[in-house]
Amino acid sequence: MKMLPLLSAIFFPMLALFGCASPPTDSPSGSSLSPTPVVSPAPAVKPQPMDVLKQMAAYLRSIDRFTVRVEKTTELILPTDQRLHSDQTADIAIQKPNRLRVNYLNLSGGRELFYDGQTFSLYTPGVNVYASAAAAPTIDETLDLLATQYRITLPVADLLVANPDSRLAQKISSATYVGRVLVRGVPCHHLAFRTPEVDWEIWIEDGPKPLPRRLTLTDQSVKGSPQMMAALSDWNLTPSFSADDFTFRPPQTAQKITFLGAAPATRPAKAAQ
Repeated sequence: MKMLPLLSAIFFPMLALFGCASPPTDSPSGSSLSPTPVVSPAPAVKPQPMDVLKQMAAYLRSIDRFTVRVEKTTELILPTDQRLHSDQTADIAIQKPNRLRVNYLNLSGGRELFYDGQTFSLYTPGVNVYASAAAAPTIDETLDLLATQYRITLPVADLLVANPDSRLAQKISSATYVGRVLVRGVPCHHLAFRTPEVDWEIWIEDGPKPLPRRLTLTDQSVKGSPQMMAALSDWNLTPSFSADDFTFRPPQTAQKITFLGAAPATRPAKAAQ
């Protein structure tokens, strides 16, 4: 994967890959001035981007359970070179090492993904159908299985695996500390990285809880360099779960269907993953 469908992944979340600006100010003529980024005072010593990334990864590894909302925008490039944007919102619940639930939200009723350590199920309430299959022993292995065999990707999955540092830090050719900005009112470190195929940026909360707040990915290996953008919000690091939260019990009227498998999908438009 190009950063495991950053997801598309994982992860991905998206993990809207984004920026932050202050409200426009009215000029005497009544027109609006260009918005100016809100930047907090620079630290006495400029942080090293890899150090900030590793701190985030270590913190995420230390959290046994959490919930987060991922709002992802994927850029599509049509054969006419017109750019379209596809939006996806997902509420993700994780209990390590082997419990996962994802609610994909949309106007048609969405979808629900369940993983209980042994089986994963995908349920579509709008048409009342579901499919189930054997899963791998851990969340990480199951995410890989879903992506490679079933073409089911989790937004910003690279940020949600057991060791996000090991995936995000692969093949980095340059790393830049851009500065500190506000993301939805939260002070964040803005980092930028390059790999042979992907340019990506990440905004990590500054302080004792270095959570990822925003992520952008630009696929330079595809003509037009489409982007994937993701915003991570509504973090809850102390949720209460029950076993039923991750186990799918189909409604009596639901119809069981079979996953299509891993046959290549026809895609009329190019997209950043």
